[in-house]
Amino acid sequence: MSLNTDLSDLFRTFAALMDIKGESAFKAIAFSKVSRILKDMTIDLEEACRNGTLKDLEGIGPSSQRIIEQYIKTGSSKDFNEVAASVPAGLIPMLEIPGLGPKTISLFWKERKITSVEELTAAIEKGTLDGLKGIGEKKIDAIKQGIALRAQASGRVGIVAALEIGQAMLEPLRKLPAISRAEFAGSLRRRCETIGDVDIVCALKNPSDGESVSAAFVKFPLVDRILGQGPTKSSVLTKGGMQVDLRIVPADNFGAALQYFTGSKDHNTRLRGLAQDKKMTLNEWGLYKIEEYDRSEKKPGFPPKAKPVASKTEEDVYQALGLEWMEPLLREDRGEIDAAQNGKLPKLIQLKDIRGDLHSHTTASDGQATIEQMAHAAKALGYEFLAVTDHSKGQIIANGLSADRLLQHIKEIRRVSDKMKGITLLAGCEVDILADGRLDFEDAILAELDFVVASPHIALKQDASKATDRILRAIENRYVNVIGHPTGRIIFGREGLPLNFPRIFKAAADTGTALEINAAFPRLDLNDANAHGALAAGVKLSINTDAHSTEGFGEMPFGINVAQRAWATAGDVINCMKLPQLKAFIQNKRR
Repeated sequence: MSLNTDLSDLFRTFAALMDIKGESAFKAIAFSKVSRILKDMTIDLEEACRNGTLKDLEGIGPSSQRIIEQYIKTGSSKDFNEVAASVPAGLIPMLEIPGLGPKTISLFWKERKITSVEELTAAIEKGTLDGLKGIGEKKIDAIKQGIALRAQASGRVGIVAALEIGQAMLEPLRKLPAISRAEFAGSLRRRCETIGDVDIVCALKNPSDGESVSAAFVKFPLVDRILGQGPTKSSVLTKGGMQVDLRIVPADNFGAALQYFTGSKDHNTRLRGLAQDKKMTLNEWGLYKIEEYDRSEKKPGFPPKAKPVASKTEEDVYQALGLEWMEPLLREDRGEIDAAQNGKLPKLIQLKDIRGDLHSHTTASDGQATIEQMAHAAKALGYEFLAVTDHSKGQIIANGLSADRLLQHIKEIRRVSDKMKGITLLAGCEVDILADGRLDFEDAILAELDFVVASPHIALKQDASKATDRILRAIENRYVNVIGHPTGRIIFGREGLPLNFPRIFKAAADTGTALEINAAFPRLDLNDANAHGALAAGVKLSINTDAHSTEGFGEMPFGINVAQRAWATAGDVINCMKLPQLKAFIQNKRR
């Protein structure tokens, strides 16, 4: 994990502990704000500390500055440690339970002496939470669901953090002189949304260099503990607790190993079945004729003596099986093998196909950059257009815009757009979908906008019938162009609305309403499976970062990955349209 992320987590937990203890609400709010700022910040904090420029960072007050400096110098914070030591240690893990806030944890601790997740689970089973103010049956059910989600997430991390850890291990590996090539494999290469461990495959220039490569790998700076070490495989735990497995193979077997350790279990099972049909066998060393493989000499951890039919590249392996090579993100056994046999694999969308972002926020609501700053950042990415979509009035916590403020904001967006060259700004709004499906603004206000994203932010525990009817009502509004993060789910946080997707997809396709893949982690909503279903029903997708800062635009690749796993092409995504096409898409629905 990065220093910024570590410090963001520290301030977030610090604020929660103060709420649990019932201390200064003002300071807890301030620390929560610092946590958000640090999460989005790309400034090198160590350098800022050395140069004495921490004090110049907006939103970082003197006490926060002192904590940051101490953490950078010592790896811990005296202030945080004192507060953490003043409450039972088991309360901190309770903060990981989705939907369980610090004030409820404080209530359980002070009223029922509950000081751990295990004690809370037992209290729910025994019914000893009954009678607590504000803790009814629905709240208890939500807490039970949160405990289950926490257990499900145990040992896994999100794609963003896993990629950061993986890169910190892969980059120094590639610099070793004995290595000819090294790549991610497994779920990280397939860009799954959560990752259990990081898999890396590397090829040796000289087959005898396995020991030296392994010895160097286990000494990389991020390594905390060695789980295993040898000439063909090494496993370590990083300082963040992530397991990283390295497979070391001769260059001639690299393609087979990369293929074998990349595909999902089901994908690889199908491939082995194809190999058997052709009287061959497929493993991490290559594709072999069965009769030759069975007769060959084999030594554990090393390739067999038999000559492979294919092994050097993945393309060779797939071609020998009668298949087109397929992108790693497709290798889930969701029809990609049949498509590869018939030459019908899609030409997947690429980051370069994106012409603009259609969901972004500025300082007008809860963003950190002005309209001009966001516009210049989008232009620097080569975008042709940017929709500025600040929050509507219902999002009080996000400084949502009243109708009057929105109308003034529209004028300002258009003023900035008129004076800029090379990019067009669309005056938009992220309008709340209320619990009954009404929108946060009347149609007369929505008609003034160029672009409307309608999103659910509240009442995210509705049953399937109410939730679906709610989203359908928003889809049917002529001014709504995109349903933003349609389920409202948060990975590791909440499951989101239990929508009847076939009904949602049909309505979206019929009305010309796009559904969003929100590229910001931990949303990634729609997920890959639902996005695939949307495409099959003829729905257009919109991939957006929901950027609240100029750095936020950098999350677009994660949305692209979701779309790729959903088999999306550039033609399926409205962000890939030229501006006249996009305007026509908007106007077609308004008619």
